[in-house]
Amino acid sequence: DSSSDGEGGSVGEDEFEDHYDPAGDEADLEELTRRRAEAMGITVEEVARVRTDAMLSCPGCFTTVCSFGSQRHVRFRDQYRAVLADNVVVDTAQVLHDRRGERESARDTVSAQGDGADAYYRVCCEVCGTEVGLQDVRDKLFHFFSVLPSEA
Repeated sequence: DSSSDGEGGSVGEDEFEDHYDPAGDEADLEELTRRRAEAMGITVEEVARVRTDAMLSCPGCFTTVCSFGSQRHVRFRDQYRAVLADNVVVDTAQVLHDRRGERESARDTVSAQGDGADAYYRVCCEVCGTEVGLQDVRDKLFHFFSVLPSEA
């Protein structure tokens, strides 16, 4: 019997002890919280009060594109906004302009022609290149509209 080799313990116990740091999760959370606070311009204590409506993933490869602080749009339930994004590339080479009317969704009305309207950069998934939203040129907010929310 290969499981009773006289040394005791169960198979995998040594690997668990060698690769698991019980304090590692707490240290990682502290570092992530510090980075989020710095990126958002708020204190570490305020980060705990930031509400997240959903974690957002790329529909092309399921990579997380927003893991913190997303807010669902009141009227367009498939759209979210956030201060921070993960695993995305912001295309600053071309400025897009919003020309939507009051009832239209952002995803259908952004064009490259400027007419004094709001300006945005295209935001794509860093892994597969799928367009997942826009970033406001002025306030740097991310507007996600082609994403899979965590509750989907």
